Amino acid sequence: MMALNNSPDTCAICGGELGDTVLVHDRPDRFERAAGVSEADYRRAWAGCRSCGSATNLQQPENLRKLRSIAAQYYEVDFSGSDIGAKYSLVMNLPPNKSDNAGRVDRIIAALKRWDSLRSAKDALSVLDIGAGTGVFLSRFLAQASGDWRGVALEPDPNAAAHLRSLGLCEVRQELFAGQPELSGFKLLTLNKVLEHIQDPKAFLEQVARAIDPAEGLIYVEVPDVMTIGRRPPTDNILGALHCHLYSPAGLMHLLDRVGLVALDIGHVFEPSGKLTVFAFATGAEAAERLATRE
Repeated sequence: MMALNNSPDTCAICGGELGDTVLVHDRPDRFERAAGVSEADYRRAWAGCRSCGSATNLQQPENLRKLRSIAAQYYEVDFSGSDIGAKYSLVMNLPPNKSDNAGRVDRIIAALKRWDSLRSAKDALSVLDIGAGTGVFLSRFLAQASGDWRGVALEPDPNAAAHLRSLGLCEVRQELFAGQPELSGFKLLTLNKVLEHIQDPKAFLEQVARAIDPAEGLIYVEVPDVMTIGRRPPTDNILGALHCHLYSPAGLMHLLDRVGLVALDIGHVFEPSGKLTVFAFATGAEAAERLATRE
């Protein structure tokens, strides 16, 4: 493993030992440049986990501090001044076979049907989308899901949050998720390409687990696949400095288990955009017991 100042030697996903360096970057990416990271003596590396096969992004502490300064303005850099609404319209109008979001919505709706015994017919249906972004997923889901769903979009980026409000589809909260007590009791909670941004995913998921209905709640997680390393160029966004971890299915399974969640389904997705993704559906122990003992 390539040594960096104060770099961890333990995998935050499973608790295993970090091993060999699997990829080295020798120049800052566009997010680091926007944060003022210098090219002088620059090094960043991905280290593989000996236990779960996931990978951890090893960075200089000073560079990490600079990156945090733009964490809530991700889209200002990502869209480089282009219009978020135009991007939303473009992606919404993609044919289903070309849309990552269309496949995501189909997977979730199929899962809700598969485990429909979790849902009480008389109970209100609510979905919390953490890191809602441009709102394409939530728009598609609310339009296609059966039942009267109430949507809540959590998005810290001010430009993205303003765009989400302009859609008029759901409640929009411009903030990071931090286990707010009023965010609880959701039937569905979605983390679409969010968890890879979290340095301590165990602590974060422990808070997420408390936000779902304990008897009926379902969590959907998507994260970048560690298989991306070696199959995409080093300049690919998935391998960028804003991502703390790349996941294997075994790693995501282990993480869910560590926080007391029960994985109902897990696997790889090769998306129309070319992204390599690991997904999982999970629920709490009470809901899993209901599924296991239903007649």
